[in-house]
Amino acid sequence: MGVYVMTMAGAVLALAALLVVVLLGLTPIVDARRQRALRRTLIDVCQVFEAHAVDYWGDFGTLLGFHREKDIIRSDKDVDLGILQSEKARVMALKDVFASRGYDLTDRGGRARKLIRIIDRRTRYYADVYQYVAEGDLLRSLLVSPQEDIPARLVARRIREPFMGTTLLVPEDVPAVLRHRYGPSFGTPKRGEKGATRPYSPLRSLVEDLQDNVLGIWSWLRAATRGLEWRQSR
Repeated sequence: MGVYVMTMAGAVLALAALLVVVLLGLTPIVDARRQRALRRTLIDVCQVFEAHAVDYWGDFGTLLGFHREKDIIRSDKDVDLGILQSEKARVMALKDVFASRGYDLTDRGGRARKLIRIIDRRTRYYADVYQYVAEGDLLRSLLVSPQEDIPARLVARRIREPFMGTTLLVPEDVPAVLRHRYGPSFGTPKRGEKGATRPYSPLRSLVEDLQDNVLGIWSWLRAATRGLEWRQSR
């Protein structure tokens, strides 16, 4: 009995290891599909915000991609934008506008259910909109404070810059914001980097890749199924 249990346990472990290897092998494919989806999401969101005079700025990984790669970072998992809390009502009023473009808008996104999230119905990839409130010389994050707080002066002046066929509102001194967010080594790519407040962890990056690859496969299957249903209904 003991030998049988050990044999089965070994087989399960071998199968799990094989599954991990297969999932990691899919990373380049999932990355490419997600990058294409996030490019479209960023363009759509920026166009809607600009058309409706929403005051925002590119932040975190999106700002890093804008500056360093001139593109969505291939390993990035979402689009990151920032707004002052006073802009929230203006954003939430755009629910029907986003719906007409194939997006769901919620202010209950993320694990803490505090994020404004704009979700692509086709792929389930999304743009996160982080809210800040001014407190003296600081912009305090309504999601994670003080880790994601930022000096108000760093984003006080914003300019429109061309990016992937649209325009993106970015802080005037992008490198200063990136140094604050990621430290002095922001110019060196690290897959899955989370910024200066969350030390880089290769293990965490690996686990996140596994998780996102599963979500990527589900997203692809969901999109393929919906496409098949649409063709059958014609």
